[in-house]
Amino acid sequence: MLRTVDAILNRFTMYRVVLYGLGTLLVVAEMLALTGALAISASGLALSVAVLSISCYVANKLCAWLFHAATNTESWLITALILACILPPSTSLSRLGFIAIAGLVAMTSKYVLVFRGSHVFNPAAFAAFVLSVASLLPATWWIATPWLTPFTTLLALVVLRKQRKFTLFISFGAAAGLMMLFVTSMLHHQQMGDVVQAGVLSWPIIFMGSIMLTEPTTLPATRYYQVLLGLLVGALFSSQLNWGQFYVSPAVALLIGNLFTLVFVPSFGTMLRLKFIQQLSTDIYDAVFERPARTLAFTPGQYLEWTLPHNQVDSRGNRRIFSIASSPTEPDIHIGFRHYERSSSFKNALLALTPGKYVRAAHVAGSFTLPNNPAQPLLLIAGGIGITPFRSMIQYLVDTNQQRNIVILYFAAKQEDFVYKEVFEQARALGVDTRYMVGRPDPVTIQQNVPDVTTRVSYISGPDVLVSSCKTMLRSLGVSMQHIHTDHFTGY
Repeated sequence: MLRTVDAILNRFTMYRVVLYGLGTLLVVAEMLALTGALAISASGLALSVAVLSISCYVANKLCAWLFHAATNTESWLITALILACILPPSTSLSRLGFIAIAGLVAMTSKYVLVFRGSHVFNPAAFAAFVLSVASLLPATWWIATPWLTPFTTLLALVVLRKQRKFTLFISFGAAAGLMMLFVTSMLHHQQMGDVVQAGVLSWPIIFMGSIMLTEPTTLPATRYYQVLLGLLVGALFSSQLNWGQFYVSPAVALLIGNLFTLVFVPSFGTMLRLKFIQQLSTDIYDAVFERPARTLAFTPGQYLEWTLPHNQVDSRGNRRIFSIASSPTEPDIHIGFRHYERSSSFKNALLALTPGKYVRAAHVAGSFTLPNNPAQPLLLIAGGIGITPFRSMIQYLVDTNQQRNIVILYFAAKQEDFVYKEVFEQARALGVDTRYMVGRPDPVTIQQNVPDVTTRVSYISGPDVLVSSCKTMLRSLGVSMQHIHTDHFTGY
């Protein structure tokens, strides 16, 4: 079942999944409003969505022109739809004007409130906060209602599965739930069952934890800090803290979480200049970019989000996530990618880039990194272009002259698809044993090549189908879940 779901989700980028999901949720809300099941104005909701879409689009275009920034084809519309879900639908001309202001504030914040080339605050949460403080329009979070809970939950499951962010959501939900029980049940003496029911059905825990908290550009880079972020925002979310006229609303809780990310693990964004693109095999290419003057810090195995505006953008959008194929010790930034005859418009635009052109890269992230203990034996399993994070890791070991007990099982469809071989061959002297295998992995092949597989920490990188199947194979061979790390092509 999960493989079928993943196969469907892999047809779309992460941003398209969120966009289509929000659109569907609002269509359902509109239908329920028309039947009277939801106590909101159906015409007001439709007007709000239209006005927010226009104001976000105009503000995004204007700010991109003023700041000479690369625009994204989905971000403005996602922000508009999120605002439509948390602001009260328009019932008057003045409220419609305030709603338009919310869209302008949200998109402007992405270009003005910037640190190290990346926006600091979740734009929808920031706009909701500004309108509330200015006493223009409070965020009602009307989307959190019993009628919509099943649809919101389904959307949450899809988004969290696509992004692999269940750990973040669970930490947020646990902290929010426990704090809610403490505040309402212990301090206000309400029945625990009633508190839980209200929290799930009438508080925006599901919507905020899956749609807003998981915004990639305001997330910490590693799982450890993401868990801390979830706990912090969740606790604040349900705290009901207030100082006079100021209180910790859901939007404020998220903004404080954004500040946590800024202080401890700030995001990064910059324009990278293309040096050249070299063809490594029939359909595999390596794009080489100049490293910026200021340090672009990353750990071998992490990834970057790339934005490439181009004409005739297809349904997969103009943003992609690529693992960094180069080591932090190298002077350039490399990304490896596969390009077929009928590739996406993004891949076509990337391959057509000429030296000297710029691409926006942002948000170094990922926990798919080598263990700190160099004595730990490792097994690295790569499928096709999934070799890129391993190329970064192994090149780093070569450049720093680190001895490691590593076996790499590198699977490809044909011999010519084995790329970056010079790096892996050079690493043999350091204890890195790379084995090139044409075909698909299977338990017998893994067992024969790595008889001590249960003593090794395993890393798997490649298409979702390969990653999921290899994970199952390793479990069947007796490898514990704690010793299996995976890298999925989210948004690829």
